[in-house]
Amino acid sequence: MIGRLLAVVLLAVIGVYAVLVERPPDPVPASAPPAEFSAERAGTVVDALAREPRPVGSLASDVARDALVSRLQSLGLPAQVEPGAALEAGDGRTWGARVENVVATLPGSAPSGSVVLMAHYDSVAAGPGAADDVSGVATVLETVRALRSGPPLRNDVTVVLTDGEEAGLLGARAWVRDRLPRDRPTVVLNWEARGVEGPSLLFQTSPGNAGLVDAWARSVPYPRGDSSLVEVYRFLPNDTDLTPVLDAGRPGMNAAFIGDPYQYHSPGDVPANLSRESLQNHGGNALALTRALGDRDLAPLDPIASRQPPTGDRTYFSALGHLVTYDSSWAWPLAGLAIVLVLALVVVARVRRKATVGGVLGGALVYLLSLAVAVAAGVGLWQGLVWTRPSYADTGPFLGQPLLYEVAAGVLAFLVTTLVVSLLRRRPGGIAFATGALLVLALLTAGLAVVAPGSVFLLGWPVVGLALGLLLVVLAGERLWLATPLFVLGAVPAVALLVPFAVASFGVAGISDGLAVAVFVLLGVPIGAGLSGFPRPGAVRGYALPILALVWVLILAGGGLLLDRPDDRTPQGSQLALVADADRGGAARWITTDTAPADWTRGYADGPPVTDPEWPGEQPVRSGPGPVLPVPGPAATVLERTPDRVRLLLASPRGATTMTLAGDLPVPAGTITYPGLAALALPPSPGPLRLRLDAVPREGVVVDLVATGPLALRVGDQTLGLAGVPGFSPRPPELRQARGNQSDLVVVSRQVAVP
Repeated sequence: MIGRLLAVVLLAVIGVYAVLVERPPDPVPASAPPAEFSAERAGTVVDALAREPRPVGSLASDVARDALVSRLQSLGLPAQVEPGAALEAGDGRTWGARVENVVATLPGSAPSGSVVLMAHYDSVAAGPGAADDVSGVATVLETVRALRSGPPLRNDVTVVLTDGEEAGLLGARAWVRDRLPRDRPTVVLNWEARGVEGPSLLFQTSPGNAGLVDAWARSVPYPRGDSSLVEVYRFLPNDTDLTPVLDAGRPGMNAAFIGDPYQYHSPGDVPANLSRESLQNHGGNALALTRALGDRDLAPLDPIASRQPPTGDRTYFSALGHLVTYDSSWAWPLAGLAIVLVLALVVVARVRRKATVGGVLGGALVYLLSLAVAVAAGVGLWQGLVWTRPSYADTGPFLGQPLLYEVAAGVLAFLVTTLVVSLLRRRPGGIAFATGALLVLALLTAGLAVVAPGSVFLLGWPVVGLALGLLLVVLAGERLWLATPLFVLGAVPAVALLVPFAVASFGVAGISDGLAVAVFVLLGVPIGAGLSGFPRPGAVRGYALPILALVWVLILAGGGLLLDRPDDRTPQGSQLALVADADRGGAARWITTDTAPADWTRGYADGPPVTDPEWPGEQPVRSGPGPVLPVPGPAATVLERTPDRVRLLLASPRGATTMTLAGDLPVPAGTITYPGLAALALPPSPGPLRLRLDAVPREGVVVDLVATGPLALRVGDQTLGLAGVPGFSPRPPELRQARGNQSDLVVVSRQVAVP
């Protein structure tokens, strides 16, 4: 019993170390040598630029643009503003904007191509975006400053600070379409954030990433992230400014930190909340990688410019602080080794009478069931919290004080693990159950080799280690003093790889989807079952551990509810907007999309949830009477009408920079023309017309639509801020503006009939 307890403690210590060793480095002070990256120096850029929200087309965005031009010029780089426009479509909607990218180039001594440092300087409407993405902008500027202080690089280094990322990656789309040369080797390094702290993770690369990953692995001082993130991201709908680059077939890499996502896209994304350690990790890696790529031939890395097929992919991951890389073609041999070792374990356990084939198969089925139970338990924990505190449905799953909930999720995984092990440690027995679990994992490893080779390491090495450990345990027989250290040694890869993965999942999805619980159970069941199969079962009998774990889950969840109360340090998000109808003299209504509005929000909008045609979103809203807004409504002037087309001029007499146009019928084709820019083709949509345009100038935007019959349209304009609205009082300290772009809007709309 003592040996097994020591084994559990040792593995727990290894797991904690595996998590802690991934922390970002300490920030470098401003007194550091000029050729080094200093988070303290970069932090002054964040402090200066992230003072207020900067949505595309806003006055604050213009101020930031001019400041960036000035900073680049002070570094000796002639910077220019590249105006453009772009459209993007998705989910039955089309959105577009006029953008102003800031671009500069540090010339190389004998360039084979260009290394592009990319970040976006716009933000969402809710917050000033200190992390997302002024941290990326500061990373680029401090990197260029450090490069200027050292010897010149061979290749050009091009700075691209994009506009309109939060409006649909529009600045990056315009740059890729208009400025990215097809015949010149180019590698794009994009710097992002989805939280305000944590290590800088390499989470996305272009296909055929072997050359890029090798350069990254050899050069960066604190490599973090792994190739499973790359594989997962290829299946997700998430996008960054690197997406248009990859869509064009060009090479690139994406890095971001994701810790404390509670502040992401919110008023809490301010300089004071941005981790200087994360900024140092970001920038130190950016500088080292730029130097590495800046002094090599870029042609082999760019399949479009070189007209050569891309090289293979690399698997990469960190284990106990050490970076491991190898060719992803090893995925199949690793999966095969895992399967062979598990089958060997089945044979040896059968010969040694530690398991039967039927017991192994039964253990495999129960293991699959335990994983399903783990996911259900994790989701059930979140749903129980939402039932207890309904506002979590609006503000979660990223919470201000999530620690006790995260610990509760870990204890919940322990509950599921100990429960199933207690049920099956006698029949089919611990060794049989552990072997069945490893059989499932080995087959999953083979499946990953087919669909996501770069993620095979995540299960392959744990299966190999645990299978070898259990083989040695079975062969050790009654020699418990020998079996325990052998099993612990075999379990190290599983703990070193899967514990950090489970902990990191809290920053990706919170606790709402049961992912962390499932990963802890995926790891815990084979280890727990293996330990329970040692000779001389321990003295703990029955279901004492699962019952104790359940008690602690309830205690921790209750403590979390007490700790995570809205206050001035961790305020709750609150969505509110004012919608006015210009056709009714400016009669207005307060609207909220919150499903469980706070008392302050209910004071404005306390009606039942309904779909509102005047609200630009389609989710149900609650409403309440608002003041009359004596403002001019948006204009949609018919410039030309032919039997099959209509040309409209959309403009906002009150100076709103965002306009919407909606209709009941689909539009098969059309164009959008911003003043002074080329027309943009509207992507065809099978559904009704849903158009949003940002950065609309006072002279308006021309919309040309294919339409053979009469059109019933609704045109709207939007401004940010409710402070000047009659009857509005600021939120109390325990509330803050909801994250994103859909809160604190004044929306004015009217009907437009086109015969």
